[in-house]
Amino acid sequence: MNGSLVRHMIVKDFRLHREMIAVSTIVGFIGLAVVQFRGLAGLFGVIGFFTTLVVLACILPQSTVVMDRKGQHLAFLMSLPISVTQYTTAKILSALGMFLIPWLALVIGAVSIILASDIPDGLIPIALVLITLPLVGFCLMTSVALVGESEGWTIAVMIAINFAYSLCWPLIASNAELRSGFGSLTPIWSPTILTLLGLEFAVIAAALAITYFLQSRKRDFV
Repeated sequence: MNGSLVRHMIVKDFRLHREMIAVSTIVGFIGLAVVQFRGLAGLFGVIGFFTTLVVLACILPQSTVVMDRKGQHLAFLMSLPISVTQYTTAKILSALGMFLIPWLALVIGAVSIILASDIPDGLIPIALVLITLPLVGFCLMTSVALVGESEGWTIAVMIAINFAYSLCWPLIASNAELRSGFGSLTPIWSPTILTLLGLEFAVIAAALAITYFLQSRKRDFV
């Protein structure tokens, strides 16, 4: 029974957000298509591509976790035979799955466009590092939304993460070692690139692990 409730919650979230997932994917691909024009148009394409992922990373934790609490849905869930851990699993799997669908599609699309065009393949490693940042931000915001149980905390962390993007992207892109591979005909997987990717996924894993630990110490949803 509990397993079926978890599946039902996941399916429900996907049904409620399927239009958002589709629109985000389409808008992201439009941005990728515009990138190929280079110049100012290409810059707008890059901005549109990343903005799509950033906006989606902000909206999903709010709509899947925070709105459950604001809409008093948790009061109903408490009457069902489901534990805090199972609720956490359902919310993480649904939110993460909904974000990964457009994220993975856009990552594959970005890499494919670079490989199929005259854009230097050396941009692929740094592009993957930059594209993974919204995934990191999404996982952090989802964790805070689940553990913090406060719209205020979630919004505060969202603002902090969005501000951090404006610092991380130019710092990474301006790194001399990373920039040296931009014009390369082949991707250069330098120790710095691998370290950055490793750190990003380590933060994701840590955020999810800490979320489960803190949630497991709760006795109920409120």
